[in-house]
Amino acid sequence: MVCPVHQMEADEYTAARGRNLLVNQINGKKDFTRQFRQRFEKCLLCGTCLPKCPQQIPIDLLTVSVREEMVKTKGLGLAKHFAFRYAMKDRARFGKILRWAGKYQKYLPAGEGKIRHLPEFLSALGSGRCIPEIAPVFLRDRLPVLSSPKPEKRKGIRVGFFMGCAIDFIYPEIGQKIVRFLNGQGVEVLVPKEQGCCALPLIGAGDLRTAQEMAQKNLEAFGKVDWVITGCATCGSALKDYGTFFEGEERGKRFDSFAAKVRDFSEFLVRDLKLTPVDLSSGAERKGNLKVTYHDPCHLSRYQGIKEEPRQVISALPGVELIEMDGADQCCGMGGSFGLSYYDISKKIADKKAYAIRKTGADVVVTTCPGCRMQLVDALNRHGLPQRVLHLAELLEPDGDY
Repeated sequence: MVCPVHQMEADEYTAARGRNLLVNQINGKKDFTRQFRQRFEKCLLCGTCLPKCPQQIPIDLLTVSVREEMVKTKGLGLAKHFAFRYAMKDRARFGKILRWAGKYQKYLPAGEGKIRHLPEFLSALGSGRCIPEIAPVFLRDRLPVLSSPKPEKRKGIRVGFFMGCAIDFIYPEIGQKIVRFLNGQGVEVLVPKEQGCCALPLIGAGDLRTAQEMAQKNLEAFGKVDWVITGCATCGSALKDYGTFFEGEERGKRFDSFAAKVRDFSEFLVRDLKLTPVDLSSGAERKGNLKVTYHDPCHLSRYQGIKEEPRQVISALPGVELIEMDGADQCCGMGGSFGLSYYDISKKIADKKAYAIRKTGADVVVTTCPGCRMQLVDALNRHGLPQRVLHLAELLEPDGDY
C-alpha cells in the first residue's frame, strides 16, 4: 500500500481503496459519523495513490467532494468558519489577526533561532511541533507594487508574483529573494496588494463556495501580466487547478486562462526564461563547497509534474553538489492542517524523511514548498540533525557562508 497514512495505521478505510468503498455506501447525512469524518480527514491529498490506481479513480477529487458534502450538511465548525470565512477571506483582517498573534509568540517555548514549540496544552494543534515565528514585517509591506530591473537588463517581460500566505506572513525573505533574482534577470515584477490566499486550505476542507470567491479575487488581481510566478508548490498547484475545482461555471474558462499563466519559480527560470548555468549562478556567492539534497513537494512533483527543473537549478550553482535522497518524492506528512490535527501520524511519516536526509550526509535540504519546509525543520529538530532547510530562492540568493 503506497498511501503514507495507511502505512502508519492499520485502518483499511484510511487508504484510497477504503475511502472509495465508503463513498459507495453513503445514503445521507446520517452516515457522516465522527469516524467517517476522521477517515476522510486522514488524507494528505498528496496524490501518491493516483498513478497506482488501476481504475484511474481521482480519489483526491472524490475526497474533496465528500468533504464538500459534509460541509453542506454538517457545517464547517466554529474554528474553520472563523479561519476561512472571517479571517482568510479578508486579507487585511487576516494580517491584523496574525500581527496580534505574533505579539504573543514570545510566550511559547523557544527553540533554535526563530523557531518556537507548541506546548502540551495545545494538544489539538500538534503539541510539541516546531513552528516558525510570524514575521514582524510582512512581505506586502516590504515590497513595492512594481519592482523593475535596471534599464540595461530589461527584457520587456512583466510577471506577477503570487505571495501566498506562508511567504507573505512567515517567510518574507523568500519573496524578496525571488523578486530580486527575477529583477536581476531583466524581469519586471508586479506584486498586487489585492491578492489573497490561494484557497487550497478551503478547497481541501470542502468549503468550495468561499474558495471560489477568493479565487475570483486572485484572478482579478493578476489581469495584466504575462505570467504569474509563485514560490510555493501548494499555491502553484491550487492556482493551476482553479478551472478543475470550479468547472461548470461561465467563469470556468477564465480560470483556465488564468491557470495557463501560472508558473512555479523553478519552472519559469528553466522552461520560460531558459536561463543558462551562468545566468542561474549570477547571484550565488558562497565560500567552500555545499552538499545539497532536494525534497520534492507533492504539489510540485505529482500535481504539476515538475521534478527536473529544481534539480537543474541546484546543479548549475558553483560549489554545490546535489545528492539525491532515497524517496525524495515521498510525502513529508505535512498536508496543511493534517500536520496539526493528526500530528502523531504526521511525525511518523516525517521520520522516514529525516532518516533519508541523514543518510545523504548533506549540509542543506532544499525544497520549494513553505509547508514542507516547516515539516522538515520540525523533523530534523526532533531527531537532532544538523541540516538546514532552505527554499530554492535562498540557494540562488544566499546569505552568509552557505
